[in-house]
Amino acid sequence: MNQSLTTVLVEAKKLDKWVAAKYLVEHGICEVDLMQLEDDGLILVSDRKKEGKVLKLTLKGYHHFK
Repeated sequence: MNQSLTTVLVEAKKLDKWVAAKYLVEHGICEVDLMQLEDDGLILVSDRKKEGKVLKLTLKGYHHFK
C-alpha cells in the first residue's frame, strides 16, 4: 500500500471514522488488496447504501501501518 493511502487510513482511525473506498481510488486501492488486507485482519470492510464500500483500520492494522 502506498504512503498516502496508509496516512489517510491511519488518520481516519485516530478519528474513529470510516473512509469510503471511492475516495481512495486515486491512491491506487484495488479489490484484491482489500480482500488480502481483510484476510490478514488489518482492515474492516463494510458495504453501505449511500457511500458504497467503506474501510476502517483495525487496531492491528493501525499498529502495523503507523
